[in-house]
Amino acid sequence: MDERQFRLDDVMGMLRRRWRILAATAGSAVLLAILVAALLPNRYVASTTMLVEPQSVSKRLVEGGLEEADLMGRLHLLTMQILSRDRLSRVIQDLGLYPEESKATTREEVIEYMRSQIWVEPVLPELEVGRARRSDLTINTFRLFFRHENARTAADVANRLANDFIDEHLRDRVRASGDTAEFIEAELARLGTRTQEVEAQIARVKGENVGSLPEDMMPSQTRLGRTYEALRFAQQRLGEAESDMAFYQQQAKVARLVEGGRGDVIGRAVTPALRLRELEIQLGALRARGLTDKYPDIIIAEAEAAEIRTNMDNEDASSSVPSSIAEQEALAQVERARQRAEAARGEVARLQQEIETIETSLAATPRVAEQLDALQREWVSLNESYQTFASKRLEAGVAANMERRQKGEQFRKLEAAFVPPEPASPNRPLIVLAGGLFGLLLGGGLAFLREAVDTSYHSPRRLQEALRIPVLAAIPSILLEADRRARRQRQFREAFAAAAVAGTILLVSAVGYVYVNLPGLWRGEAETASTAPAPPRPEPSVPSGLLSPPPPPAAGAPAAPTSG
Repeated sequence: MDERQFRLDDVMGMLRRRWRILAATAGSAVLLAILVAALLPNRYVASTTMLVEPQSVSKRLVEGGLEEADLMGRLHLLTMQILSRDRLSRVIQDLGLYPEESKATTREEVIEYMRSQIWVEPVLPELEVGRARRSDLTINTFRLFFRHENARTAADVANRLANDFIDEHLRDRVRASGDTAEFIEAELARLGTRTQEVEAQIARVKGENVGSLPEDMMPSQTRLGRTYEALRFAQQRLGEAESDMAFYQQQAKVARLVEGGRGDVIGRAVTPALRLRELEIQLGALRARGLTDKYPDIIIAEAEAAEIRTNMDNEDASSSVPSSIAEQEALAQVERARQRAEAARGEVARLQQEIETIETSLAATPRVAEQLDALQREWVSLNESYQTFASKRLEAGVAANMERRQKGEQFRKLEAAFVPPEPASPNRPLIVLAGGLFGLLLGGGLAFLREAVDTSYHSPRRLQEALRIPVLAAIPSILLEADRRARRQRQFREAFAAAAVAGTILLVSAVGYVYVNLPGLWRGEAETASTAPAPPRPEPSVPSGLLSPPPPPAAGAPAAPTSG
């Protein structure tokens, strides 16, 4: 066929010649679509509407145990928990779902298929319907859907899953409140133990550094000043005692010389004694001024006095026995002066040792003060944290009690799932319409292909265009009565065959629809899944001891403040 001058009358001619192919193809596609639509099982979708209710107790009085997060995020977490393998397996076992599938496939595959039949969608508020979706739109209602071949089973499963949502939400909030209370109790115990350890460290530091504590600094400084004053007086008494001892020693020597008649010796001995007396008086005056033995004038005077004493001792070493009463009295005074000097010398040593001890304690005070400040800051911080957690323990107990009594935020079934009257899928009219359109397109394609491979000419115009010679006349087809009778019989056979095929397919479709979607009619038995009562709703588990009064704080720990 030449397609260079293809016109509308050619299309009409092709349809007149190939209408049987087009009709047969389109009819076959429609019948096939009807058969497929009939054999597809009905899918019923049941839904239940859930409402998120805020806590019934004022937030000014009691804060909830959990912060209100985004609804979609919470729904995602709850959906993951509800769609867990254990929960869905329990639902399948309780409601007797998918008995045939359970025989042919594993439980994991059945559970995965059931998950694909469940979905959750948020519900827009009534006032927001028709408006553009805003990012800050608050959604507090959602709808839970379940798809199944049985309408009652779909409603039962939707209600069961909604109850599971409510229970799991309540259980999560109670569990979170209980975990919060347990965490606070653990923190209180830890803080109490650490507080006792810090208090023990403070007591140990104070016990090991008595006198070096910050509060001992002022008394130690006062004591140091008094000790220096006492040291000066002790050194003054020591100088006086040593001076008296030297004086009376000289008197004893004079008395012995006088008694022995040695006047010439007395004349010679008077000068060293007087010089020694002057040196002792000078040393006493220097020590009375608070000067130590390292002072240069004291060192020179003591050296000269020692040399004079050595010379005098060498002269009088011959005899130490007193020869007269005056000498005895002088020696007695010397002994008393010596005793006073020894006592003063011991007092000076003791005061110097005490000064060194006080100065050492004062030198260690900054280090001890730094240690105590660090420990004190830690103790204050621990005490504040303990008081804060003690108050939070009361709040956590109240919040847990509120959650357990279902006074906090909770899910409520706003609309229970009902048995859907009509299946949600498949859309059989749409399937038949799609099959008819597909048949028309396929039939048109086959007719066009058949026309394209046909090399005969069906009109004078096509013949004239092909041969380039004018057509003088066209002889129409001449049919005899026998030909017309044969054509009518052929058309009748074709119509009968088409009707038989169509009737058979329609009958098979009807039987298949009843077999697939109404098994109770041909089996003669009721569906156990649709009439089985739903199991009782389990009570949410609450951690034991959640409402018990909080234990007293640990021994030695700071007491928690009581609420007014």
